[in-house]
Amino acid sequence: MISEMDIAIRLGVAFLLGAIIGVERELDNQPAGLRTNIILVMGSALAMILSVSLAHVYQPVGGMGDPARLAAQVISGIGFLGAGAILHAGVNIRGLTTAATIWTMAVVGLAVGAGFFSAALIVTIVLFIVLSVLNKLENKLFHPKTIAPITMWIKDGPPDLAEVRKIFEQKHVHLITFSHEHDFTDDETKINLEYSCKRTELIDKIQKEIYAFPGLRKVHFGKTIQI
Repeated sequence: MISEMDIAIRLGVAFLLGAIIGVERELDNQPAGLRTNIILVMGSALAMILSVSLAHVYQPVGGMGDPARLAAQVISGIGFLGAGAILHAGVNIRGLTTAATIWTMAVVGLAVGAGFFSAALIVTIVLFIVLSVLNKLENKLFHPKTIAPITMWIKDGPPDLAEVRKIFEQKHVHLITFSHEHDFTDDETKINLEYSCKRTELIDKIQKEIYAFPGLRKVHFGKTIQI
């Protein structure tokens, strides 16, 4: 049976470990920040404390109860919280790192609740290094990918779609989506496209070439995102 003092210590450790990762997430402007991580780790730790305590208090005939029953529910249930952090950007997905962090911190909370302080601390430190130090190193070695949507309205007959694609092919830029529709009443073609590139300076060059496209009546450059 876990004593009241041990429970307080374990919840205190859970608070500190959750705060360590929470601060890093806040500094990186991530959705799952300080409060989320503290609540998550402390909740997982409490679930593990309850699981261990109930296994001792309510022992079935012939042996002790299963202390991993509540912990197993935390592992499976945390997936719903992680799924909420995953966002779709076209055909790309964002938030996988946040979702993985949430899952890992839930396990850290379970470890603290079970009394495995060293393992929980090691994982928290490694996770902090991965999220902070390796993130900066990754951005230096591998430029983040920029996703940019564009909508074009072109007058005076159907445009040469191959020439539109050529603007991006010449820059070795990947077209994620490309669709178009033609209004025969106004003789106007609307082109919707989305492209990705790792060199932000190419965005300005692409925009200049689109401005000079023959028959262009209007153009909308959507909000760019980095992944």
